[in-house]
Amino acid sequence: MADRETLFGTDLQVAPRAPGFDLVSNNLGDVRLASGAANIEQALTLRLSVRVGELTLLGWPDYGSRLHELIGEPNNRRTQLKLMAFARDAVERDPRVEQVQEVRAEVVERDTVRLSLDVNLIHQQNPLNLVFDVKLEAP
Repeated sequence: MADRETLFGTDLQVAPRAPGFDLVSNNLGDVRLASGAANIEQALTLRLSVRVGELTLLGWPDYGSRLHELIGEPNNRRTQLKLMAFARDAVERDPRVEQVQEVRAEVVERDTVRLSLDVNLIHQQNPLNLVFDVKLEAP
C-alpha cells in the first residue's frame, strides 16, 4: 500500500480568502506546499468550491460541483439532501477517490450547512473525513 504523500503528491497550498483563495507563504516568504493527505483534502475542497463547468476553457469541463445552485434555497431537509448528493457526485469524480462512504449534513448557522464526507481513497485503508461548509445565503 502506497503512502499518501507519494500517492497524492504535492501542490501549492492555498487558503480561503474573500472572495476566493490565495497562496500561503511560510515564514521565509516562500510559497508553502501541501502534500499527501493535506493535498488531497485541499484538492477535494477546491473541487467543491468551484462551479462545475467553470474550468471548461482550461480543458476541465466536468471539474467542480453543483453546490452553488442551492444558494438562496431555504435551509431545510430537502436542500440538505440535495447538498449531500451534489457533494458526493463532485468528490466521487476525482480519480483518487474510490467512493464516498457517507455524507452527513448539519446546520451550524441559520444559513450554513456543514457537510461531512467519509471518503475512501484509492489504495488507502482509512477514510478521509472531509468537512465543507456551504452558505446558502446569497453573497
